[in-house]
Amino acid sequence: MNRKPKRQKKELKIAEKIELCSIKQKNPKIANKTLATQFEIGESTVHDILKRKNEYLNKNPNHHLASRKRDRPPRFRQLEEALAIWCDAVVEANLPLSGHLLQSKALQFAVLLGISVDEFKCSNGWITNFKNRYNICEYTRCGEANSAPLEKLPTYRTELQQVISQFELKDVFNADETALYWKLLPSKTLSSHSVSGVKKMKDRITILLTCNATGTEKLLPLLIYKYKNPRCMKNINKDTLPVHYYWNSSAWMQSSIFKHWLNKLNSDMRHKQRKILLLVDNATSHRFGEDSSFSNITVHYFPANTTAHLQPCDAGVIYSFKVDKFVLLKKGNLFLYF
Repeated sequence: MNRKPKRQKKELKIAEKIELCSIKQKNPKIANKTLATQFEIGESTVHDILKRKNEYLNKNPNHHLASRKRDRPPRFRQLEEALAIWCDAVVEANLPLSGHLLQSKALQFAVLLGISVDEFKCSNGWITNFKNRYNICEYTRCGEANSAPLEKLPTYRTELQQVISQFELKDVFNADETALYWKLLPSKTLSSHSVSGVKKMKDRITILLTCNATGTEKLLPLLIYKYKNPRCMKNINKDTLPVHYYWNSSAWMQSSIFKHWLNKLNSDMRHKQRKILLLVDNATSHRFGEDSSFSNITVHYFPANTTAHLQPCDAGVIYSFKVDKFVLLKKGNLFLYF
């Protein structure tokens, strides 16, 4: 006598249970047997899932916890909900949040909710589970976008569009500088064992990149180094370099350097009989005296703290430059490739 093979027990993920309940809600006449066949489970399992239909339909199928098979309710639900609301408020206020601060606040909530210390110890394991339940991860805070006056950005954009409209797009240029730590080695490496790090090299140069709105013109970069005549450039005429070379002891941009570069750019545009608009941020080094004016360049400054939102070079050009261009360190000599 042939026996029917025993069906292997299958446990659905929470997302699959939500899908099953959604199908039943859209088509109430569908038989449980049909659903059991579709999801490869028993009819009794379908019945048990549908008994909790309202609970599953209130869940988010795209939540990271929906990939789990079991939904275990937290022991201190009220405490976790209060802590999650507090975490959102801290992040919204743009304040840093650490695991120790999270533990300290959880213990304060426990006292307020009358939970004894013996019941709730707020262990590292509990904090880990709490972060997993609410999808809280550690992120690196990067950029300066949150420093901008967000409520004024629409006005600033409208004003900028009005300024740009007075020029052809090919004559609208944006300039922005960035630091390049050319001796800094990668922090990660491949190895069969743990590797100790070395002191990070802080040698830097400053590079000013300039391009027009259509992307058809990229001006020679301006490069600032800390030596007037570095050893690696001995007997090299700096006028032949693919950059405008400047120097000072800190390798930072200065008003005198920026003004000298503007004068050269203005002379070049006058020779080409062109009048251009140059958009720059309002850094102190980009400012010069009221008596300074240029015949063929109109300089327009972005409002304070709006670089991350309004400046094209900051929005991707500089990143692409650092990814595509590279420096090669060889026997103490610096070779730049553009």
